[in-house]
Amino acid sequence: MKKIFLTLTVAAMAATSVFSQAPTPQDSKKLIDNAKAKIENSDKDIQDAKKGSISKTWESRGKLLLESAKINTKGVNQGMYAAKCDQSPFFNLELMMGAPTEKKSEKIGTEDYEVWVYPTINYYIQNNQVMLWKETYTVADNALDKAVEAYRKADELDAKGSFKSKKTTMEAAKELRTAYFTNGINAYQLLDYKTAAKNFESAYNLSDFPRDPKDTSLNDGQIAYYAALSAYQGDEKVKAEKLFKEAANKNYQPGGCYHYIYQINMDNGKEAEALKLITTAYEKYPQEEQILYDVINYYLGKKQTEEAEKYLDKAIEKYPSNASLYNVKASMFVTQCSDLSAKYANELNESDSLRKLAFRNRNNPKEEARVNAEKEKKQADAEQTKKDYLASMNKAVSIYNQAISKDAKNYDAHFALGIVYYSAADLVNNEKNSIPLSEDKDGSKTAAKEKEITKYWEQSAEEFEKASAIRPTEKDCLQNLKTLYYKLQNTAKWKEVKEKLEKL
Repeated sequence: MKKIFLTLTVAAMAATSVFSQAPTPQDSKKLIDNAKAKIENSDKDIQDAKKGSISKTWESRGKLLLESAKINTKGVNQGMYAAKCDQSPFFNLELMMGAPTEKKSEKIGTEDYEVWVYPTINYYIQNNQVMLWKETYTVADNALDKAVEAYRKADELDAKGSFKSKKTTMEAAKELRTAYFTNGINAYQLLDYKTAAKNFESAYNLSDFPRDPKDTSLNDGQIAYYAALSAYQGDEKVKAEKLFKEAANKNYQPGGCYHYIYQINMDNGKEAEALKLITTAYEKYPQEEQILYDVINYYLGKKQTEEAEKYLDKAIEKYPSNASLYNVKASMFVTQCSDLSAKYANELNESDSLRKLAFRNRNNPKEEARVNAEKEKKQADAEQTKKDYLASMNKAVSIYNQAISKDAKNYDAHFALGIVYYSAADLVNNEKNSIPLSEDKDGSKTAAKEKEITKYWEQSAEEFEKASAIRPTEKDCLQNLKTLYYKLQNTAKWKEVKEKLEKL
């Protein structure tokens, strides 16, 4: 969010403030003190019975408070150069403000800044650019709020009812929105999310003031979205949900809005409401990729494969070149394989236990027959489970190959195929271990299974080799190859991979 904020602010502010002259540090303090005196006089005016009942008095007060709130940062915008440089020899912070009284370092979150200290404000610099600021001496903490209050009172007292539509009022509303928005950015970057949300929400609440048709720098949906993001980060989830809905209703990034609203409901344990909300949102905004992915992830999390596949197919239809979608779809069948493999192993064990029980009851024909019937049923269940396993495995292989056809350097697909074939070898190994010695006296059944296992190991190694060629330094992939080469008794390749791992 930080970088998005920065880009938007430069675009929004450059046109209005880039060529304004900032006051010197000494002038700033003097101007603030003078403004405080004027505001004290304004306080007296609005308390006066006659003057306080006149719209013009409140309008003048609003203008005074608005201008006072901008004293420290007039002419400064985020992204401007701090010290004189080749890119900006005639317009930079140092030229405007003079040398700071102090320079120090400060870390905010994960960001490191050089702080330029002035008598009334500290500027936070990165790469010789102004990123944000903290005002240390101001007219009042709530000057903008008082300005808004004054303009609303002026509107209330305007007998003609035309106050809000005046050009000067529209210009003032634009300046107020921009000032609140900039304060919101500062607060967000300072990790003060509640203050950021308050400022953005204050900017949004000015939406009832008419706009000049040329005023396109900040739209109401955008402001609501930023307010919602800040509230979300500040753990004000009720406020965040309301503001996300406001932004979505104004068609500003509805995909992002409903993603967060969905997440808020899920976090609050309102799963049914969350599912209804996100599926309804998809019907309304079928073009929004994020909403579609949220629906898919919901069904994936619930292991509702048919529903997940339905929405994945919709996503693939829309974005046929997105190889990651095929990877996700294939992974569903890999998960099924994992579950079916465990089930198959249990059924083989149970079948073998029943075989042994039948043998122990060989002198009791009736009990032996009953146990054998149960064993045959279990064997039939195991055979069906293996069929299901192979069906899911073949689907996964087919879809991963589709992913590779979309992206020849699809590391994840090749790596996953390596796992698929290795897991298949494990399944066949369980079958081999379950063969009774009495049923394989010549060893032919065991030999056939070992041949099948080797085939899967070879296929697995081939896929891991392809994956390793794409990302040669991935240790997991190399370690898997090392294990496979050992199993395949390929000493030369085993040594080669071992040496690669030792160098990483």
